[in-house]
Amino acid sequence: MGLMDWFRKIAGGGKDDGTSAQASVDDKGAEVAGLNFKSAVDAHMKWKIRLESYINGTSGEDLKVEVVGRDDQCPLGKWIYSQGGGRFGYSETFFDMKAHHAHFHRCAGEVLSAAQAGQKEKAMRLLQQGDYVRASERVKKLLAKLFVLVADGKTALDAHQQWKTRLRDYITGASDENLEVAIVARDDQCTLGRWLANEGELHYGGRPEFERVRAAHARFHQAAGDVLALAQRGERQAALQMLDSGPYPQASDQVAETLVALFKPA
Repeated sequence: MGLMDWFRKIAGGGKDDGTSAQASVDDKGAEVAGLNFKSAVDAHMKWKIRLESYINGTSGEDLKVEVVGRDDQCPLGKWIYSQGGGRFGYSETFFDMKAHHAHFHRCAGEVLSAAQAGQKEKAMRLLQQGDYVRASERVKKLLAKLFVLVADGKTALDAHQQWKTRLRDYITGASDENLEVAIVARDDQCTLGRWLANEGELHYGGRPEFERVRAAHARFHQAAGDVLALAQRGERQAALQMLDSGPYPQASDQVAETLVALFKPA
């Protein structure tokens, strides 16, 4: 299972016990803004095992309620209150994840408190059902959702930046790609266009920055269509010049700039 497939499965509410994920998913590329999202999900999922071992007396950890019950002491919590908040504080998904993460740690603290009071059965019941389970699943799902959202936007930007190479290779004959002006000139057929119409609209629609991305992207594809039309009329040198000056590079730079602005904290 690939990295994005695994995150999409978790974000969609799919079940995973963590062990198969470690065996089948390479976490290379899972780090964003100082957090390895794959490691963060794995560490979060291990809390149940850690608490269960503590309850059963098979753990050597010195867990303290006043620490476990706080949401700013674990690696994920420290990231939430530092780089995470600075980078994604504008995001509703991040806000929800932060709230559920705090609730999860309150629940974990209650489990540990019961265990330290000698109420083993109560502690195990709290751990295996109710608020703890719901909070745990929600944190895992929202972490994965946040990663997918960010990764989709990065993928869209990467795909946009490849257009110049694609067009240049087409013009010079280095590519046998079958590009059509009617398709290239449209802003809803490429990777970024589809992202803008779906995940982007869902999570960022209505924000001024998003509308600027959409407008710049439409201008870019009109300019790309003009470049391609010129090349297909046999005016290759003029088409190559258009790639480096005028509306095409201006629109391309605007797409990149507006996308970067979109992902910055509000």
